[in-house]
Amino acid sequence: MILLKPGLYLITSFIALLVLAVPFFLVQASAPFWASAGIMVLTGTEWFPYEMLFGMLPAIIGSTWAILIALFIAIPCGVATAIVTTELVSSSLASATRMGMEVLAAIPSIVYGLIGLWLLLPLLQASFDLLSGHSLLAAGLILALMILPLITLMSMDALKLVSSTQREAGMSLGLSWEALLFRVLLPQAWPAIRGGILLAMGRALGETMAVMLVVGSLDRMPEPIMNVLQPAQTLTSRIGREIGEAAFGSIHFSALMACGLLLALIGLSISLFAHTRVVKA
Repeated sequence: MILLKPGLYLITSFIALLVLAVPFFLVQASAPFWASAGIMVLTGTEWFPYEMLFGMLPAIIGSTWAILIALFIAIPCGVATAIVTTELVSSSLASATRMGMEVLAAIPSIVYGLIGLWLLLPLLQASFDLLSGHSLLAAGLILALMILPLITLMSMDALKLVSSTQREAGMSLGLSWEALLFRVLLPQAWPAIRGGILLAMGRALGETMAVMLVVGSLDRMPEPIMNVLQPAQTLTSRIGREIGEAAFGSIHFSALMACGLLLALIGLSISLFAHTRVVKA
């Protein structure tokens, strides 16, 4: 045990250094952009790098809408699936469902994007009479499919952790199944479910390839702002499309690093909040 301690300290120090190095790199790489453009770019609406216009608001709003749509669909579907498979169906069917969710979680994101191009975009185009199916709605639907397995699996684990003693106590008190679910099971499992939702939000925030293929990558504000059927842009799709054409060390390159810094800070905040809430529970 004594011999293992130096190795454990070395590994822990390396992980801590890596965690600190990522935001440090992004801050350093994006510093010229912030010094040149200032913080007001967060409210700018025009993105024309060759004219030195770097408005980030359309991409920020696009990312927000895509994540909200994904969570609106994935949270109720994932939690409901977990409840049914954990509490109502046979163990063999529950195992099959879990295996299916694990398979979905292992599929690369580019595959989801290709499925979106092949199936989802033509369906949206025909259903809503659009010029193109590329839209924030398409991005949100793809993200919902991608984070659904994570929410479902973590919700299933959370419900399984509720002890059988509490179930038996609720039934002995004459609670119906619905009352047992909402008064005993979900309150006990909710902290872990909430942590899974926040982690899924972090994955949705950082997804690039699948979103880039279906969102349209059009740098403009939705008109009106509630219209999710228009092509739009997200922070990740912008980085994915433009990083190859941005000259290293240019203001354009630094602006894309600034987009990455925003994503990293938001994702780090979500992960820390999820971990904190689960640990406290």
